[in-house]
Amino acid sequence: MKALKYRAPWDVELTEIPDLHVIGDDDVVVDIKFCGVCGTDLGIVSGSYPVAVPGVTLGHEASGIIAETGPAVTGVTVGDRVVINPTPYCGRCRMCRTQRINHCVNKHGTESGVSYDGAYAGRYRTTSAFVHRVPDDVSLRAAALTEPLSCVVAGARKLQPPSLSAFTYVFGAGPLGLLYTWVLSLKGLTPVVIEHSPARLEFARDRLPDGTAAYASLEEARSKYFNDPDAPLDIVVDTTSALLEELFPQLAPGGTYMSIGLKERSAAIDTMLLADRSLSIIGSIDSLHGSFDEAFHLITTGRIPAERLVSHVIPLDDFKTGFAALGCDVDGRRFGPADQASCKVLIAPGDLDE
Repeated sequence: MKALKYRAPWDVELTEIPDLHVIGDDDVVVDIKFCGVCGTDLGIVSGSYPVAVPGVTLGHEASGIIAETGPAVTGVTVGDRVVINPTPYCGRCRMCRTQRINHCVNKHGTESGVSYDGAYAGRYRTTSAFVHRVPDDVSLRAAALTEPLSCVVAGARKLQPPSLSAFTYVFGAGPLGLLYTWVLSLKGLTPVVIEHSPARLEFARDRLPDGTAAYASLEEARSKYFNDPDAPLDIVVDTTSALLEELFPQLAPGGTYMSIGLKERSAAIDTMLLADRSLSIIGSIDSLHGSFDEAFHLITTGRIPAERLVSHVIPLDDFKTGFAALGCDVDGRRFGPADQASCKVLIAPGDLDE
């Protein structure tokens, strides 16, 4: 089978490797149908997020069909359509026992697409606890968004708005930005989305919850949505990780700034304002205890229209086109803002159809 292997920054290649098969009694081997391109993948490829082990197969947002099961597996069977939770955890360390499974101290060697072979490949091997059977009426394309949605659910849990009428802003209309908009709407908030890319902005506008809107700038959102050029910032979700220094002084008393981007950047803030205005700065990434199950529920019940956020489905052989749609030019060694209408890009190792 083919697998997309990471060697070093800007050095990734499709490689023929042996098919995966069951080894342990509780193993499950999945024929991958779709694997979403995550910002983590792009950061690894570009070298801006240097966490992956050289030689690892990339990819972690996957769905597929069970090809093999070990003799102890009872919950699923060959032929079942499943989504994969790519974040195994030991359940024994202090981080796990205090509901912080994404920071499991024993996770090295288990993180899909980072220290364990991921799902940009024909097959993926895991254990039965980390696959969920997808209902027949839910597409595997939609199911592939469960993992990014689980990260959003984890972040949304941390936000404690002072009121459901809080002025709420989401910066960035990529997959996480739009998923945050949907999840915060389900919490009763009414976010506005800020996106500088005209193509991405146009794609997003047709895929927002009722009552929400998207604009090309903060100034436009303030004047057109809130009818106030000085509209306060009660809650900010920044998917770019670039705006803390700019927006921190503008936060309303009791306001919250959440950063979910994975780009290394330094910022200076006035700590007197932090205390005097009762401000909060939060970081969030990865799933927390139970958030994958919550995300799976939101997708399988239709509360989140996940498939509408898919902009591209690209064959694995053409992965560079998929990465380029998100601003990552592998051959040109450039990573910047997307210049086309893109959101969630799925890579398909096999047929593009379900």
